[in-house]
Order: sequence, then structure tokens, then C-alpha cells
Amino acid sequence: MLANCNGHGRCNTATKTCTCFEGYGAATDVAVYKAPDCSQRVCPAGPSWGGIPTDETVAHALAECSDMGVCDRSSGQCKCYRGYEGSACQRSTCLNGCSGHGRCVSMREMATITSAFPLSPAATYEGAEDTTTWDQNRIFGCLCDSSWAVGLGSGQRQQSEWFGPDCSLLRCPTGDDPLTAVDETDCNGKTATDSTSVGQPGNRCHVDCANRGICDYTSGTCMCFSGFYGSNCASLSPVKT
Repeated sequence: MLANCNGHGRCNTATKTCTCFEGYGAATDVAVYKAPDCSQRVCPAGPSWGGIPTDETVAHALAECSDMGVCDRSSGQCKCYRGYEGSACQRSTCLNGCSGHGRCVSMREMATITSAFPLSPAATYEGAEDTTTWDQNRIFGCLCDSSWAVGLGSGQRQQSEWFGPDCSLLRCPTGDDPLTAVDETDCNGKTATDSTSVGQPGNRCHVDCANRGICDYTSGTCMCFSGFYGSNCASLSPVKT
């Protein structure tokens, strides 16, 4: 009689079949495989990262480990593929933990924070069941740290101090190009779109090395061109006479 359902289900002596408890192959469990004797665990399920749409707006059906991991039948835990995490592998990971220079946030949070990215008006999401936003709390990315103000919430066009997909790169000191009559770091009146003005008094742009040097983004230091000096290459070398 299927080993009395291994203590994880009820045995129907008439049909000699098991009705497994939840987590061991119950009818409500989402699983690729269910042991008929309730001897193996099933794993947590989440909306499939892939899957085949069954209708115009019907896709991402529940799947064990969200189709991005392998179920350990002995423990009932998902072993997620690289780049995914969570009990059901239901969310993407942030590269290298944002290198200690940022925080890992969801696509939804990143879109709605006005201080997140310069020249990017905040977006709002519809309901969580909206077919276009099914992954809003599943895809994560790094929001990098900065020692200076960035983003629309600060009225700034400046990029963050740390940047890159894992926040491992460091911008160089900003500066005004000494060979032009225009202050490249002055961003008053600059706009994000034709209809969205982000220019505010004191609004600043970031110009690596004052356009007169090359930035080493691994260290955040400027390598100035000949004739220029300073931490941001914004100073002209004295002319020798």
C-alpha cells in the first residue's frame, strides 16, 4: 500500500492510492513530479520566468522554483540557477551585492524613486496583476551610492558617484573646461523631456576631469592631458617663458 504513504499522506485502502499532504504532492501543489507514495518533497512555486503563453494576456503560470532552479526532493528547497534567488527563485540577484557601494532595489522601486536617476521622470505602475508589470517586484538592480546630490528629487542631472551594473566603478572629480567660455557643469534649464523641466537654481552637471583628462574609473582619479593639472584637470599649467 505504497508504504503507508510514508507518513506524508492518507492511504485509500480501497484504491491503494495516497492522498499526499501539502508539500509532498498534494493536488494543490505545483510540481513537475509528484511521488505517488508521498515520499518526496515538492518545492515552492512562483510565476515562471519563461513558459509558453496560453492566451494573449495569459502567461507566466506558476512553476516550481519559477523555472529558474532545480528542486531538491529530499529537502523541498530550490537550488536556484546563477543570477536568481529566493525560496522559489522568484527574483533576480544584484551583481556582486552592488560591491558595497549601492543598494539592491526592485524595478518598481527604482522607477518610482525620483532621486534614482537623472533625466528620468518617475514612473508609476498599475496593479500587480497588470500583464505588463508582472515582474515589477522580481527584477532587481543596483542603485549606486553618491556623495553628491543626484536625480530629479534633487533637481540634479548629475550621475551618481559610483556606477556600473554592480556599482564597482567610481567617477572622477567634476570640473569646468578651462578652454571654453561656457560652464559645462551649469545645468540650469536642462530638461528630461520636451515637457519635463528639471532645471533648478544651482542645478549641476557632472563633467569628469573637466574634459581635459581621462578618468580611471577603477580608482576615480584623473589622468590630465599635457598642459592641465589638478585633481579634476581644470587648471592650466603656467606657460614657460
